[in-house]
Amino acid sequence: MINKRNKANNKRQYVIQGKRDLENDKLDYVIKYMEHNKAFRYLLESEGSGKKEELLNEFIRRYRAYRSRWRGNPGYAIENKLGNSYYQATNCPPLNIDIEIAAICDLACPFCYRQAIVTPDKLMDKKLAYRIIDQCKEFDVYSIKFNWRGEPLLHPNLPDFIDYAKKKGILETVINTNAVTLTESKSKALIEAGLDIMIYSFDGATKDTYKIMRPGRFKENCFEKVYGNIRRFAEIRDTMRSPFPRTKIQMVLIEETYYEQDEYFEIFSDCVDDVAIKAYTERGGNLSDVDPLVRERLVAFCKDRGLPMDTPYWKDMKGHLFVSKGSRLPCEQIYQRMTVSYNGMVYMCCYDWGCQYPIGCLDISALKEGGKSFNEVLQKIKTRKKGYEGMSNAKMCKPFVKLTKHNQHIKEIWAGEILGAVRQLHVKGKLGYVPICKKCQFKETYQWEKLNNQVV
Repeated sequence: MINKRNKANNKRQYVIQGKRDLENDKLDYVIKYMEHNKAFRYLLESEGSGKKEELLNEFIRRYRAYRSRWRGNPGYAIENKLGNSYYQATNCPPLNIDIEIAAICDLACPFCYRQAIVTPDKLMDKKLAYRIIDQCKEFDVYSIKFNWRGEPLLHPNLPDFIDYAKKKGILETVINTNAVTLTESKSKALIEAGLDIMIYSFDGATKDTYKIMRPGRFKENCFEKVYGNIRRFAEIRDTMRSPFPRTKIQMVLIEETYYEQDEYFEIFSDCVDDVAIKAYTERGGNLSDVDPLVRERLVAFCKDRGLPMDTPYWKDMKGHLFVSKGSRLPCEQIYQRMTVSYNGMVYMCCYDWGCQYPIGCLDISALKEGGKSFNEVLQKIKTRKKGYEGMSNAKMCKPFVKLTKHNQHIKEIWAGEILGAVRQLHVKGKLGYVPICKKCQFKETYQWEKLNNQVV
């Protein structure tokens, strides 16, 4: 019932775009090669080859259910006004858990939230990581994404975490990476570990644009090297005769990258499975995704309609310009996933960059730590230590929620009062009553009006 697309999703527009149907292409690919899924291979080893067809059909059934429920669960919940009663009514666990194994990043991208928000440079303790994976297994979570705000390749135990998750039967493992440190040895280790999906973040189709968009934080970053890493990974995967991980690359659209889209698709189409474009979301970098002429049209439109000058807008990959109608849609993320930070604090949304709205705590050390790690980074910013020079405008964020419970299980948090209260406000259309949601720029929560049906 709830794994069907619902009316509540019909007016929602998704802002990761490609030249093909990315979701259905991925679905077909994963099902075609399901017998190569390492979780399936581990189970087959224990159950015996005589059950291969039965087990394979079950894995395919589960994967279809997972992908259908990604949009279906939120749609059903929103259509039926399931706020604080969602878990009690459906008994559905989160479809995905994001585990921030590394909060640190080796780049200093101008559009990154780090330029505006003080963020700890930490790695997750491996015992905590394994404990979270165990809880995911216990709660029947389909997917684990091994990153949030940082670069997962910087954690030396990443392949071990992936392999452990596959042994536990986790259907899908995912990482987002900038590919800066994607060496030959790391490439082989990720493939052998059983990684299912690898998403590259690579902005710019030319050296000059990439240099602006993806500067190194501690040392110089180079277009040719990272581009070479990505091409080499494809070659290694072919040599190892592994269909996984399926790869995807995406670029944030700003004024400079908008005109490089065709070249971007061209240089990656033969070495990456999916090429996509992602709408720009302001995170403190004060960049623009429109040129001055389009900006003038936006200002004129807002004045004509009596709208505030900061009315949200969106320019898609084809150049269509959209302006917010004003009303917001309930967020899908609160029915799809949760995010666990490096120290075990749990958040409802991957857009909570400043860790302002915790909904639970998996480890007492997170409460004991308090703001210590944030203050350490703030001090390094003030003294302009190497790697922190560009963060002079970064501010400390004040939490909206103070937790007292700790050593919770992800099931307790998912079914808990804090997240339930947020869902209740969302289905009532009161997003503004949730402080972290009030000014959230996640474009998929907005209803859009196309500006004059024109391409700009």
